[in-house]
Amino acid sequence: MSRFSRFHRLVAILTAGLVLLVPYGPPTASMAAVDVRQPIKSAYVELDVRNAPGTAYASAVEPQTDVFRLVGVTWPYQPDAAKVVAKVSVFSGGQWSPWQGLHVEEEHGPDAATAAAGRSGTEPLWVEPSTGVQVSLTTLDGKPVPDAKVVLIDPGASPDDEPARMATTGGAVYDSATGPMPFPMPKIVTRQGWGADESLRSFNGVACATPRFTSTIRAAFVHHTADTNRYTKAQSAAMIRSMYAYHVKGRGWCDLGYNFLVDKYGQAFEGRAGGMHLPVLGAHTGRFNSDSFGVSMIGNFEKAQPSSAMLDMASRVIAWKLDANYRSPFGKALINGSSFDAISGHRDTKATACPGKNVYAKLGELRKRVSALMDHGASTPIYRYARRVGGESVLGAPFWGEHPTRTGRSTWFRNRDVYWSGATGAHSVRGGFRARYRAFGSANGPLGLPVGEEKNGRANGSRVQLFEHKGTRAALYWSRSTGVQAIYGVIMLHYLRVGAERSRLRLPTTSPYHVRGGLAQRFQGGRIEWNSRSNRAKVIFR
Repeated sequence: MSRFSRFHRLVAILTAGLVLLVPYGPPTASMAAVDVRQPIKSAYVELDVRNAPGTAYASAVEPQTDVFRLVGVTWPYQPDAAKVVAKVSVFSGGQWSPWQGLHVEEEHGPDAATAAAGRSGTEPLWVEPSTGVQVSLTTLDGKPVPDAKVVLIDPGASPDDEPARMATTGGAVYDSATGPMPFPMPKIVTRQGWGADESLRSFNGVACATPRFTSTIRAAFVHHTADTNRYTKAQSAAMIRSMYAYHVKGRGWCDLGYNFLVDKYGQAFEGRAGGMHLPVLGAHTGRFNSDSFGVSMIGNFEKAQPSSAMLDMASRVIAWKLDANYRSPFGKALINGSSFDAISGHRDTKATACPGKNVYAKLGELRKRVSALMDHGASTPIYRYARRVGGESVLGAPFWGEHPTRTGRSTWFRNRDVYWSGATGAHSVRGGFRARYRAFGSANGPLGLPVGEEKNGRANGSRVQLFEHKGTRAALYWSRSTGVQAIYGVIMLHYLRVGAERSRLRLPTTSPYHVRGGLAQRFQGGRIEWNSRSNRAKVIFR
């Protein structure tokens, strides 16, 4: 049973004054582990279009709706969406609110998987609990835009929206006693923590359910949500659930557009799914989404100032991501043929107010904050190893930035994975050995950490790489006839005792596999069997 009440969801579709309530079921059993939160109610109003240059070309009034907390307006995708002016008034507390402009943003995405279905639209607006809506649209060029919709979202609320109850990860403190290391991952509320309904990621097709990745991280783009600044600490999770539903259902994207979000209280939140440590391809900065990540500050900072807590947490998120990938906060990044500062604002990529003039004015301060935090990553043993062997020209760009393993640290570059511990030093694993090593759990698996580079084996035409796990030697062997095979544990001990590949056993033709009562492994010249009950092994030659 989920910690949230299970009830049928309702989608209210408002079309020409007609409200249709369409039920759809609760989460499937396969989603139970994700702990799906309160269902989201969405509503769409079909707007009439008037083709009148410079005047309101479309409007809608719906005085009675289900309660909603977020409102946005969308229309079929068009590259000149910025020529649309949108205003909204909501009925809340027994009266209509003053008309408020909605920021039009047409170039966050769309996702490649949903490019045909992506819609232009406004940024969504968080409002007080409301039960009515009025919308007015104006075009600056008089061109009609059919099929405009108002999207109303109720994310629900739960006791688990309280900050102390939300699931988080990260939050480690830098420990100089462990040696040089990048700035650690700050405390971030996970998708489960803010109540992401992971089934939404299939809403626009099964292709959307699988996260997409870019090649590396070279830059951070700073945004604001252009939303209200009036929200409580316990409302941030609900705001993000609303944005998530709006981006998916309203804009036709695969997922939440931003990689990370930060609220005014200094809480950081995981955005788009795929793994916070990895270069997840977002939908935040149009054609510059590749090789970057987007951090959005929740609020509107054209007039308001970002809080110190917000700037501090944004600095920590950016420092963690850039430092793990060995990027300088004062460096430059070449993305899709254009050069940007490693920490840039959305407005650096196009004509937009985002991230608001008051956040944009503090980007210099933000870079200094990030630099002060990440003063260790460029001197880590893995970074020094990478420089020694030729840097990105040999290893390729970092894909999974430097991160802790069970007994050391690792960075996955495009061409090689590099591992380090104080006992083994830094060494790389590449090619077929890398694929096999990853399949066995890499540094956290039974092979342990590499203690040297791949080299020629003692058998003709073979290659070998040695590893060490809890003081016991392990290895990967390759030859044309055997492929890549692993040897570890007690079988490795007996293999070494009889002379390894120079013995009558020669090279392994399998990796260790389970048999009744223990383990076994086949070789070109025989096999080794180990009995777990007696803790004895025997070598059987052909």
